Amino acid sequence: MSVSGLKAELKFLESIFDPNHERFRIIDWKPDELSCQFNVTGEKLLIIHCNITESYPSTPPIWFVDSDDPSLAQVLERLEDVRKGSTLLLQQLKKLICDLCRLYNLPQHPDVEMLDQPLPAGPVGQDRKARTVPDIEDLDHYEMKEEEPVDGKKSEDDGIEKENLFIQ
Repeated sequence: MSVSGLKAELKFLESIFDPNHERFRIIDWKPDELSCQFNVTGEKLLIIHCNITESYPSTPPIWFVDSDDPSLAQVLERLEDVRKGSTLLLQQLKKLICDLCRLYNLPQHPDVEMLDQPLPAGPVGQDRKARTVPDIEDLDHYEMKEEEPVDGKKSEDDGIEKENLFIQ
């Protein structure tokens, strides 16, 4: 997946879960990192981080939280069960939000269902305000590397829908 494809996925997430969302917020993102906030109560906020490797979506994102709570560790471990698809980040985020709502006995927010929709083709929402990485558009020329399987063979449909396959 190209950096621009990943950026489209991240912008889509930010358009749904903006910094003022009542339950889940995208605080900041870069092509290799995502910082989120889950609002447990009005006063208790859970900060969740995600590292996105260059080989995404072949290699799933790595999630972590600054907490010793074993229940939270289990929620993050279950994200490893979501492993297929060109929008792996969206599907993992949906599972994360649903599992956190269950853990804290909160109702599932209806916006979570938007994560099942296909990514919009055009620009999403408003442009982001200044970030720690000025002018992230300059990163468009970088391509994410694809990992070759150990045996040297590539699976034709390795989690990619046929309409998204590109043959060179």
